[in-house]
Amino acid sequence: FFDVRACERVSDVVKGASEMSGIAESEFTSIVDGDGSGILPSEAGGKFEGWLEPGQYDIKSKTSAKEILKMMVDRRIKKLDSLGVPTGSEREKILNMASIAEAEVNKKDDYGKVVRVILNRLDKGMTLGMDSTVAYGNNVKPAQVTTEMTQDESNPYNTYKISGLPPTPISNPGDNAIQAALHPEGGNWLYFCTVNLDTGETKFAATADEHDQNVAELRKWQAENQ
Repeated sequence: FFDVRACERVSDVVKGASEMSGIAESEFTSIVDGDGSGILPSEAGGKFEGWLEPGQYDIKSKTSAKEILKMMVDRRIKKLDSLGVPTGSEREKILNMASIAEAEVNKKDDYGKVVRVILNRLDKGMTLGMDSTVAYGNNVKPAQVTTEMTQDESNPYNTYKISGLPPTPISNPGDNAIQAALHPEGGNWLYFCTVNLDTGETKFAATADEHDQNVAELRKWQAENQ
C-alpha cells in the first residue's frame, strides 16, 4: 500500500506515488499543474494542495495518474462530508487553516489554539506572519526560513507581508487539524511561540510583551540545547 501522510505536501505525495506506481512523475505534475477538471471539486479552485486524503492506497491496481489522484480526492471529499465540514468556500478555508495549524505546532491539543490565533489576527486585520506559509512558497521546511524570505513580497504565500490566508492550503491536513479548524478553542491569543523544540511545548500570548517573554524563553532554550 502507498501511504499519504497528514501534513504532507502534494509534491511529496506525487513523488512517492510515481515511484511506487511506475507512472512517470510528469504525468502527475501535468495534472496537478492543470485545473483539476474531472477530479477536484469547484471549491478547490483548481489547486490540489489540501485535497488529498491521508491514508493507505492500493495504487498499483491503477493504470493512470488521474485515477490515483481522483481516488485520493474522492476519499478526501467523503471524509470532509463525514466530519461535517461545510461545502463551498468555507471548506477551502477550513483546510487552509488546518494545514497551517498542523505545520506550525506538533501537539494536536495546540491545533485549535493556533486556529484561534489565525481567526483573531484576521479579525484585527493583522498579517498572519506564519513561517510555515513562507516555507511552502519557497519549497523549504519551516526551520529553513530566512529573514530575507519573510521580506520577499513576490511570494504569494508570504503571510508576513500579505494579509489574509495564503492562496491555498500548504499541505494535506489530517483529521485532528481539520476538527480543530472546525471547532477552534476560545481565547484572545494573537501570538504563539514553541519554547522547547524537543517537547514541542508552545505558549500562547494575547499581548506583544507576553509574547516577547516567550520568545526569550525559546532563545534561552536554544542557547542551552543547541
